[in-house]
Amino acid sequence: MAVIHLVIADKDRAYLDSVVDFIYSKYNNRFYVQAFSAEETFNDFFNKTDKIDILLMSPDFYSDELDLGKVVAPIVLSAGILTKDIKNCEIISKYQMGDKLIGNILNIFSEKSNCEFITGDGKKKTRLITFYSPCGGAGTSTLAAGVSAKCVQNGWNAFYLNFERFPTTTAFFDAYGSGENLSNILFFLKENNKNLTLKIEGSRSIDSSTGVHYFLPPENVFDLDELTSGEIMRLIGQFRAMESYDVIIADIGAQLNEVCISLLECSDLVFCVLPYDTTSKIKLATLQKAFEILSKRKGLNFMDKVELILNKCLSFGHPDVENLNFNGKNASIRIPYMKGLDASYGIEHIIGDSTPFGPAVRQIIGILQGSTGDC
Repeated sequence: MAVIHLVIADKDRAYLDSVVDFIYSKYNNRFYVQAFSAEETFNDFFNKTDKIDILLMSPDFYSDELDLGKVVAPIVLSAGILTKDIKNCEIISKYQMGDKLIGNILNIFSEKSNCEFITGDGKKKTRLITFYSPCGGAGTSTLAAGVSAKCVQNGWNAFYLNFERFPTTTAFFDAYGSGENLSNILFFLKENNKNLTLKIEGSRSIDSSTGVHYFLPPENVFDLDELTSGEIMRLIGQFRAMESYDVIIADIGAQLNEVCISLLECSDLVFCVLPYDTTSKIKLATLQKAFEILSKRKGLNFMDKVELILNKCLSFGHPDVENLNFNGKNASIRIPYMKGLDASYGIEHIIGDSTPFGPAVRQIIGILQGSTGDC
């Protein structure tokens, strides 16, 4: 696994120490860091060095005489208005949250480097768990977000990956995040750049309350229409190659387009969520027929991956729904109806013991703990 050589030069020793400590506490397997607070020492080192991956420096250390040709990604840390003309360097804010700072420099480096970097620790076997429903308003996103949060509570590294046409990501997780969004990843996929893993790490956000990793929604909902099956496969493959996550929780819309089919094909487990009403029987039968067609025409078999979940169950039964099954399997989880529960309560409250989602999410975690599989 290649390690990124990061050189940091700043006369503010307290700032320098805090950045280095943060990197080694959270990104020690990504970077080899060298730090300098004195110009003379830095210049002596720089003149003797053949190549640097990332040079992160305050304006005090910048000079037109620096041979920046030996630096893949030269970056200047700005604390406000720059008093000198900066050439051939990217400029980023000096004072920002640690994860956002690292995300910014990884984004810059991923676009400038021609070398491929795998950023994982080599220890995690990543599983893709997909939440899907042929019905709108079934509670699919609430369950997907809730399971993501519960996975982190259980000590797993979890990434929430929303591919809905109209995503509700920011209803559950921080609305501002890293400042990057899914569109950055989609454009990078089109370019077929080697450094997709670095781009993922640079563009992800980390929810401040739950610790769930996620992408902010795309700038344009139509960006998803440009995705191909091959690009989806590559994205999931890169997530797995990173070996940084225990689970990727995919949240997809009700349609069966190329994106959804590709995600279902790559999934280790699919949770199909249905509301407790009579239309669910009709839509589930249509879905099963669609899966059978995909199996016959394309050799894609999703049947054995599907676990059925009934949501918003009432105390009195609907005969058509009570015995609902998919491919001969009855619903493995039933979630009682609770009036007025929505995302405004906060995901940690929703998956707590005071709501019906809490026990359901724990059941899903139990299923995940007992299942294995590969794409």
